[in-house]
Amino acid sequence: MSLDDEDGTWLLALESALHEGVDDQELIGITRGRLLPEEHRAEIWYTCLGGKSKLSNFTQFDEIFDLQEQGLIRADSKALVDKIGNEEEDKVSVVSDIESIFTHYCKTRHLKYDSTLLWADIVLPLLAAKMARDHIYICFEEILEKYIPRESGLGGSVYHLLRLILLYHDPKLSTFLDSRKITPDLYATSWLRSLFSAVCSLDASMALWDIYFQERDPFFIIFLSLVILVNARDQVLEMKNESREQIIATLSGIPAGLSIDDVSDFCSLARYYIIKTPSTFRKDFSTAVFGSVYMGHGDTCNRVGDLPLSQALCLPVAADEIIDTCDMLQGAPDDIEQVRFFLVDCRPSDQYNAGHLPNAFHLDSSLMLQHPTSFQTAVQGLFMAQRQAVASETPGCGQHLCFIGSGREQEDQYVHMVVASFLQRNTQYVSLAKGGYHALHDILVHNINESLSDHDSKHCLVCAPDNQSHSSEPADQEDFSVTSKQQPSFMNKFSSLSSVFKMRSVEMKEKLVEYITNPNGEGMTVDRHVSSQDRGKLYRNHGDVFSVGYDDDDGVPSGYDGRDNSPLEVVKISQWLKKPDVISSFSCHQVKENGYMYKCHLLLMDTLLFVIRESETKSGEGHVTARRTLASIVKITSKKRHPDLITFKYGTTSPEGDVTISDMDRFLIPKASEATKVIKEQIMKQMESAKT
Repeated sequence: MSLDDEDGTWLLALESALHEGVDDQELIGITRGRLLPEEHRAEIWYTCLGGKSKLSNFTQFDEIFDLQEQGLIRADSKALVDKIGNEEEDKVSVVSDIESIFTHYCKTRHLKYDSTLLWADIVLPLLAAKMARDHIYICFEEILEKYIPRESGLGGSVYHLLRLILLYHDPKLSTFLDSRKITPDLYATSWLRSLFSAVCSLDASMALWDIYFQERDPFFIIFLSLVILVNARDQVLEMKNESREQIIATLSGIPAGLSIDDVSDFCSLARYYIIKTPSTFRKDFSTAVFGSVYMGHGDTCNRVGDLPLSQALCLPVAADEIIDTCDMLQGAPDDIEQVRFFLVDCRPSDQYNAGHLPNAFHLDSSLMLQHPTSFQTAVQGLFMAQRQAVASETPGCGQHLCFIGSGREQEDQYVHMVVASFLQRNTQYVSLAKGGYHALHDILVHNINESLSDHDSKHCLVCAPDNQSHSSEPADQEDFSVTSKQQPSFMNKFSSLSSVFKMRSVEMKEKLVEYITNPNGEGMTVDRHVSSQDRGKLYRNHGDVFSVGYDDDDGVPSGYDGRDNSPLEVVKISQWLKKPDVISSFSCHQVKENGYMYKCHLLLMDTLLFVIRESETKSGEGHVTARRTLASIVKITSKKRHPDLITFKYGTTSPEGDVTISDMDRFLIPKASEATKVIKEQIMKQMESAKT
């Protein structure tokens, strides 16, 4: 049954479900990320937090208030009640309830009460939701032990993880903050310790918690924090002349501007980033970040591989995720958002030639020091190959770069240098395969010859560890290749990849080898998607293209933020909205491929769709960032989990019915179904008009 917000069907279903006492899964299936009715909020929160199935010892509290910090607990409890504004006759009772909750929790957990832990800010929304005293305790306990990082002080592991994820999605902003020695624990502590309730208004906090508890994902707070940072990037980067303290203060206070109307989009963007982030961190860091408060605080809980989490170069990706991603993407539609890796094998050429994944581009890391010029040429070839693979929809090739070393320290020190060089270029989506080729080899060992290309057990250093790499010369240029992947069963993930790749990539390999040996392009006739010379020309007046961008200085792709540098037409938004030829307009947010979000307006006209982005500096003004002909719209799609996140795909349709996609836009549109309905109707009218 379709639950529609407008006709209130979902509210009727919710009323019925609560009356029947359904389980939490069924309840979440009905609410599905919606803001909750005030009269049902307490019951739904309690259910989502497992209250119905959780045993509590709060009823056994002995009502003895004798902690060393009892005076502080009582003072904080009184201050909290004053915030709520209860009637005078109720205040004493409520203060007693809060003091009992804090005291009992400290006694049972053998903890020392500390106001900076922001427990009062956690209890405030629970009190405002009018929960019963024992329900408040159960929810408070569940929030602390499931959703609040167990080490949330300075240097806590959660902040190192947030920094790595920010580095993955926005390396430029991350590098800027690092250069000013501004770590996440300096601005995000109150966010994470209170699930934003310490910095947001009470109404916004409660709306956020409505969706938060339905997600049932402890890591959701990290991605909400990421959204805050990414959307504040321009403001922060413009503060390069401000003091470190001023930047920290600005960052800390940004969530205070969040309103109830912002919450749905806020959470939708967090989900978007979750989908676009490798998931290895969940298994690796779950214990370190959200483990039980009873666990010890040892360094081993904070480690990835053999390095402390604080020293991780970039986001790690486990070998099984690399292989499983291949399997998940088998036959997946293009509009299904998933992490799609472009694998870069950085081992010496003799190791690569003795066995490699059939979809791995070879970039010998030793070139960086031995032959820097050849290395730079090879990097340009890598990005060219990646663009070609993405543009031609080569199976298994995407925008997420995952670097693979050998798993041996003597070679991988060079791999780390290569990865660092890409990060210095502000390259987006950079990760490193944990355990390198060795870990991948171990997973595929039962069908190794079919799973790996050119596997030679006599020279493979995993099969024959006594062999040593003797490669001291740079890899032969014809070894630099890009391949694609298909997804067989787990023990034979790559058994058919070689043949698939050879069919799809012969022409690409010839172009790539020609490019590396003749980088000036003399005599080349390479079909291109976008080049640095094309930028702002090939797709002029067609908005931003979802492709790897270029560094303006050296032509090497880097962390392009999806913005066109060509001059944009400045307009008065109110005047454009009143134009007589505007059929309909929609206020929304444009979501770039890198996750940046911009307030904008879609203006539907007879044959055109305009995108006007609101100016960040001048109220009421905007920039025309795209003019799309309705005839160029070949597909409008959304996702079941994110119905308001709409993708417009543009291109051409051949007489045979084959569709060629040349560009796309993505928008978060409130009541998106209404907007897409109007746009589709206008497209149909235009098609009928063209026929006549």
